[in-house]
Amino acid sequence: MSGDTVPAVGVWVFPDAPAPRLVDLARHVEDRGLDELWVGDEGPARDPFAVLAAAAVVTDRIRLATGITNPYVRHPGVAAASMLTIHELSGGRAVLGVGAGGQMSLSPFGLEARKPVVRVREFVDIARAVATGTPAAGYAPPDVAVDEAAAGAPLPVFVGARGPRLNRLASELADGAFVSGMPPFRYPAVVGWARSERPIDIALYPSVAFTEEAVERHRPEMIWSLLDTPLEVREELGLDVDAVRSAAESLRSGDPEPARTLIDDTVFERVMLSGRPSIVGRRLAELVREHRPTSIGLALLQDDLHQGVDHAAEAFAAMTAELEGD
Repeated sequence: MSGDTVPAVGVWVFPDAPAPRLVDLARHVEDRGLDELWVGDEGPARDPFAVLAAAAVVTDRIRLATGITNPYVRHPGVAAASMLTIHELSGGRAVLGVGAGGQMSLSPFGLEARKPVVRVREFVDIARAVATGTPAAGYAPPDVAVDEAAAGAPLPVFVGARGPRLNRLASELADGAFVSGMPPFRYPAVVGWARSERPIDIALYPSVAFTEEAVERHRPEMIWSLLDTPLEVREELGLDVDAVRSAAESLRSGDPEPARTLIDDTVFERVMLSGRPSIVGRRLAELVREHRPTSIGLALLQDDLHQGVDHAAEAFAAMTAELEGD
């Protein structure tokens, strides 16, 4: 594999750190030579649109993305206008990522992901209408509306999902698919669905823990992605759906032990990457060879995010060296 086919690299973060630290993290991501930063939209956590807007004015190069918002807590027109403002602030570096949402983002508000394919399709249609300044069902552009012309570049829309219907929708409508929050053994099916209608960009973002401390600290939190994942994935992992739900409820109530017990070492090693940066880098190279993503990144699961970015940069360097040696 020649160097010009090495994909772009980046990190995803959960927005539970103080907002100033997240903005400084964006600067650090750029300083370490990474290409993109995805920030989760997790209900009442720090607002990713606000964080990315602040990040836009302290960075010059990296792409800034929501990873991912949803049509239940965000009206698509307002979300699009917010991201178009970030697009303008950043000189055309924003990416609007949307999906159906999960338990962590929806349940604090008593919301459920009803008719997710319909709602995400409506979201993409309205977001595109706002971006291009054209009328659509549910949107009549006023004179004061912002659009992508303000940034001088189209606003990419990515769909993030785990199942076939939304990934096929991504292949039909979106500019790309954000593939994350699932075990790597699921990637062949998901990437296949996302490329089933037409070729689109793929952002492949496995979760990672670089240290034993990070493994143990975040082991229980993996229950959230398992709660939202399709039934066949839990069956592949040998996990009973009722046990997963019970462990999630216990974690929500402040008791992590049922989730920690359920996600034993065998399960943990199948749902995410772990180990030294050099080991993670070799695994990333394998994923690039297999799936040919447009970008590949790491969902950071550790408290010290700046250190996580440093480790990620080392892993990407190891990945690049391996790919360029092919």
